[in-house]
Amino acid sequence: MFNKLVNRILLVNDDGIDAKGINILKEAAEKIAHEVWVVAPALDQSGVSCAVSLKSPFRVAQRGDREYAVYGTPADCALYALKYLMVDNLPDLVLSGINNGTNVGFETILSGTVGAAMMSMTLGVPAMALSQSTTEDNQPTDWDCAIHHTESVIRQLLALSAPKNICFNINFPACKADNINGVKITKQGAADVSKFIVAPTTDPEGNDYFWFRAKRNQQIIDESKELDATNGGFIAITPLSYERTDNAFYEVLKENFVAK
Repeated sequence: MFNKLVNRILLVNDDGIDAKGINILKEAAEKIAHEVWVVAPALDQSGVSCAVSLKSPFRVAQRGDREYAVYGTPADCALYALKYLMVDNLPDLVLSGINNGTNVGFETILSGTVGAAMMSMTLGVPAMALSQSTTEDNQPTDWDCAIHHTESVIRQLLALSAPKNICFNINFPACKADNINGVKITKQGAADVSKFIVAPTTDPEGNDYFWFRAKRNQQIIDESKELDATNGGFIAITPLSYERTDNAFYEVLKENFVAK
């Protein structure tokens, strides 16, 4: 019998309600909570960050007991669950993922997985975003690390007295569960967009369209940063906040900027 730490967990993601990662996460969550709710996008919503459907309504389809598919963004899912569906019985924890691919460094700005967790945290519910690293050689994702370490990482983080204004960003390295080098508490790190490209192409009718492509820097530079930690075979855990103010330059700006 597993020790249930909380009453209710909400699962969201950005890969879609039928994605493999959210099913892996559900198995772990069921060992931790008495109830597991799933409110996830009906379709893949990767890369939409914390976008919400301000200018259009979204539809919801119930897929099963405590399981709902939302025709909207990951943040829509969090809003629908926390401000409507579960408003009278809020979850104790929101888990977002498990994403197919890392969400590290600059990717956290783009990530719908992280966006849903940030929205949940902003609405007052503790949240964690989880992602499984992949290789860049188009090989199938090896979920072994996430499968075997998700539950234990969540349990350890739940045991902490974490501030209410942060969420955890967790990235599992692309290796077998037994081959990890450990766990590192990491920082998001500076943006490296040097390998981001916009690739133009043409459809059969001669019209231009474009693909966004990004490759990650695989060189280990600083293992205090989540990208380099996961590249080095560590599970990376970063505390994130919606507060993006650069406090050091804030003081400089107050001291030196003179309105004209």
